[in-house]
Parts: sequence; C-alpha cells; structure tokens
Amino acid sequence: MYSRYLRILTAASLIAAPLLLDAPAHAQPAAPAASAPALLTAPVTDDAGVLTDAERAELEQAVANVSKEKHLSLRIVYVSSLSGMKGQQWAEQAVAANGANTAVVVVSPSERGYGVFGGDEWQQSEIDAMDRAAYDKLVDDDWAGAGLAAADAAVSGGGGSGAGWAAGGVGVLALAGGGAWAASRRNSKKRGAAQLESAKQLAPGDTDSLGRLPTSTLEELARERLVAADESITQGKSELKLASDEFGADRVRPFTAAMNKATSTLQRAFHTHQKLYDAIPETEPEKRAMLIDIISSCGEAEQALQAKTEEFNQMRGTLMRAGEEVDKVRARTIDIRARLEPAATLLTELRERHTEDMLASLADNVDVARESLDEAETQLEQASQLAAKPAGQQGPLIDVLATATNAIDVADHNLAAIEHAEDNLRNAQTNLPALIQEIRDELTEIEQVKGSAQQGARIDADALDRVAATARAALEAMGNRAETDPLALYTELSDVDARIDAELDRAKGTAHDQSRALQLFDQQMRVATSQIQSSEDLIRSRGRIIGSHARSLLAESQRQYAEAHRRRVDDTRNAIDYARAATDTARRAYQAAKDDVDNYRAQRNRQTASDVARAAMWAAIFSGGGGGGHRGGGGFGGGGFSGGGGGGNVSRGGTF
Repeated sequence: MYSRYLRILTAASLIAAPLLLDAPAHAQPAAPAASAPALLTAPVTDDAGVLTDAERAELEQAVANVSKEKHLSLRIVYVSSLSGMKGQQWAEQAVAANGANTAVVVVSPSERGYGVFGGDEWQQSEIDAMDRAAYDKLVDDDWAGAGLAAADAAVSGGGGSGAGWAAGGVGVLALAGGGAWAASRRNSKKRGAAQLESAKQLAPGDTDSLGRLPTSTLEELARERLVAADESITQGKSELKLASDEFGADRVRPFTAAMNKATSTLQRAFHTHQKLYDAIPETEPEKRAMLIDIISSCGEAEQALQAKTEEFNQMRGTLMRAGEEVDKVRARTIDIRARLEPAATLLTELRERHTEDMLASLADNVDVARESLDEAETQLEQASQLAAKPAGQQGPLIDVLATATNAIDVADHNLAAIEHAEDNLRNAQTNLPALIQEIRDELTEIEQVKGSAQQGARIDADALDRVAATARAALEAMGNRAETDPLALYTELSDVDARIDAELDRAKGTAHDQSRALQLFDQQMRVATSQIQSSEDLIRSRGRIIGSHARSLLAESQRQYAEAHRRRVDDTRNAIDYARAATDTARRAYQAAKDDVDNYRAQRNRQTASDVARAAMWAAIFSGGGGGGHRGGGGFGGGGFSGGGGGGNVSRGGTF
C-alpha cells in the first residue's frame, strides 16, 4: 500500500506542485466483518447497517417491481466487507449461488467498493444501465438511492439483442421504457425531496454534515437559503423601522448591526452564487465549498436576524402589558423585603458559630440587599409613570424595568447566600480539595488539547491560554483561604472551573470533528490510491493503444490527488472533496482506456472477419465453387466464426 501511495504521489508531483514524499502512509483501519457471497433469499440485505426501515421498505418495493416487470430476480446487498474480493468478483459469485435469472448489486460503504452482475437471462445492456445508475448515487454516499437507481435502471435500461426487436419493438420500447422512465423520474424526485427536507433540519454551522450531502441537494438548499435570507431581510427592515420608532435608534443598535451584517452576507452569497454559474467552470470540490459557504453564511445571518426580531417582539409585548409587568416586578420587591429581618437574625446566629473570616463574604449582604430594594422601588415608580403614557412614548420603560429587575435579583442573591450559608459552608469544606485537583488536571488537559492544532483542528489556543492563566493565578493566590474563607474561595474556583469546562468542551469538540474528518480523508485517499493505480496499470500496460483522453484524465486525477494530500491538515474538508474527485476522475480514465482497448479489439475482429471471408471466397473458387464440392473437415475448423466466442455477461463495478 505504501509503495503504491508513493508511486501515485510521485507521478502527481510531475503535474502539480512539489510534494514531500516521506509523508506517512495513511493508517489502515481495523478490517470490518466479512460477508461472503451466498444464497440470497431476501430482496434486500443490509449487513452494513446503512438503511433506515423506510429506505429498506422502498427498496424492497422497487425490487418487487423488477420481478413483476422483467420476470427476473434482483438482489441488492450492502455488506460491511467484500471479503477481500473486488465488487465484481463478489457479485459474480453471488449470481453463481443464486441462479441464471438473478442479478446482484453489492455495495460496501466502508470499503467504497461495489459490483453489478447478472446471470445469462440478463442482458449486458441492463447490467451496464444498473452500473451507471448506481455509481451516480454512490459517489454522493446515497446508499439507498444507489439501490433504487439500479432497480429503476433494471426496468428501464437495456434492450433486446436481435435486429427484429430493434426494428419491430420500437413502439413497445417507447411505451414501456417511457413508463418506466417516468416511474424512475418520480422515484428520484421523491428521494431528492426527502433528502432536501432532511438537509433543511441541519444547523447552518454544521458544515461537516453539509459536506456529506450530494451536490444536487447542496445546489437546491443553497437556492432556498438565498431566497429565505432575502425574504428575512426584507421583513426585518420593516421590523427594524417599527422598533426604532418605538424604542429609539440607540436602543435598537444591536438590531441595526444584525441587519447590516445580514445584508452584507447576502450580497456576498449572491456574488458567490453568480460565480458558480458564470462562464468559468469550477472543479467539483470548489463548487461544493462555495455552495456550503452560501448555505452556512446565509443560514447563520438569517438566524441572527430572527433572534433580534424575536427579542424586539418580546419587548413590544412587554410594552403592551406595561401595567401588568410593573405590578409583577413590584410584587417581587414586597416578597424580598419581607426576608430582610429574618436574614439579619440568621447572620447574627452564624457569627456565634463561625469565625468572622469564614463569614467575610456574607458580612455586608443584608445592607446590600436593602439598598438594592430601595433602588428597585425607585425605578418602579418611574416605570409606573411611563406605563401611563400613550403608545409610542413608552420606549424607556423596557430599560427601567430591566434596571429594577436586576436590582431585585441582587437583593435576592445576597439574602439567599445568608439563608443557605450553613449548607454552603459544609459543601465548600468538603469539596474544595477535589475542586482544586480538578482544576489542576484540567490545566494539564488544556496543554494536551492544544496539541491537536498540529493536526489541523481550528482550536482557539488564545482562549485556552487566557483561561489557563486565570486558573493558575487563582490557585497561586489561595494561601490559607481554604481554612479561613472556604465559602468565597469555593465560589471563585467554581466559576474558574466552569470557564475552563466551557473552553475545553469547545476545543475538544473541534478536535474530535477534525479527527473524524481526517479518518474520512484517509479512507477516501485509500480508495483514490487504488483507483488511480488500477487506471495507471491499464494505461501503461496497453501502450500506444490508449489515446490522449484517458491519459489526460489520469493526469488530472493525479493532480487532484496531490492537491488533496497538500490540503490534508490545513483544509481537510476540501481535501476530502479533492480525494473524491480524484477517485471519480481516475475511474473515468479507466473507462476511457477500456473503451480504447475495446475499440482496438473490435477493429482487429472486423479485420479478422474480413480476412476469413476472403479466404473462404478463394477456397470456394479453387475448389470449383458452388455445391457438390468438398465440405466439412479441415480449413478453419468446426463451428465457423462466432463473432465473440463464449457468451455470458461481463460484470461491472469497482470503487467510488
């Protein structure tokens, strides 16, 4: 594997930018469980576990339709492994085990291999049609779609073998084939619509999931997101004007900023969309990256705009219920003021049981709570006056109520700290050692996670460094506070721990996503390596028989392969697309080379047939011509010229 990898990379370096040839070979994953060809009693077998119940049911219906229309058997199989065989070999052995009326489509998603073969009762053109239909879906990782497309092609693809069918059966073929084509078209539309609906549920920022969608779905989703964002901005402008009239320009400044950002994002997305369809073609990876950027940026801008719209709608609702909202906040002040004296009494009792140092963080709580309540009541008086004003003049009410509510929350928090002090002290003394050790362990983990940036993970190392510095400073400043002031220390360290957890979770999520992307990249590169090697072997072994088209495609696949390798760490998502493109281009190179070989053989066969005919003519002349002469025996041997010798179908398949 390593030598094959280096051969392709070396060839690619002659076409693309120079590459380092001492890069490590891609790690081989553990081999999946093998599934050997055998008697297939079910129309659909899913040992790979890639189908949903609904997809399996749809596939079984499609296979049943093949049996009804063709009076032949079709089996669709998804395996975790091809048992060390090529997909074509697996399919051939499966057909041998199931009979001449059976065709088998086998797919190994994990190995990205597949095969299509049919027994003698199937026509080669039908097998070729199933192969083409399945491959178009497999390259997009549409497993169920590949089986459905093959089943549709089995009904609509291919044709008869005799000239009589070709001439006399045109009308029947047009009717039957047209009906099957229409059914296939309907099924494809249904699958596309279902896939699009699922894609709409993805978060705009989930670019990894977006990257696994077929290009056709990305195109449709990009168009819908552009339209939706444009409509949201149009509606948002009306909402912004209304909010500005009610609350003033200063109060709606965040809404204005969101609107400006959404507008500029939409303009950029429209420009990108226009570039996709201009006269300059993009490569498949470039096209997919541009579509994903449109979907992601438009979706995120639309979400931000909708969030601000909802926020100001809630504010508008508060104004409509102004009197009710003021009364609700005033009721809270009454309840909290009733807790002042009991809290003061409880604080006195706590001082009798604990040192002043241990209660230092609670010493001023009652006074702070009382002052906060006084401030809240002052704000509520102003709120009542604003609520009595006519609509359009109540704008400041939102901020006044917010100030009053915040003051009440401060009072509530200070009194609750006294009310729960005994339990909090006990909890702090018990859990402080574990919390301190947890923070120290997390500081070590931060350094480990930062190392994943070397594998291309886009981790915010500065944010990790900042929170680590804060944690170290807090630990160094502890002194003997664990004994003298455990409550305040526990509160401070708990806050530090929460901040570390948040940054670590964010960084580890990024690192995990990158690790998963690298695994997918390495898998796709192994497939590309195999396909490019197969194409190169065929082209090099046939010499001058192979024309320039196949050679150009091979060179392009090697260039794409080199580009994928170059982007592995810094741009893994696009590197995967380049690896897939390299696989597809190499497969096209293989097919073009095979066509050249087939054309060469056909030309030689025609020449041979012509030579045989001339020899027979001269033999007839020299033997006296016509009947009555010598017959049978030597000459060109028994059976005559057969035009292809052997019979039987040719399997299709390979990698995708």
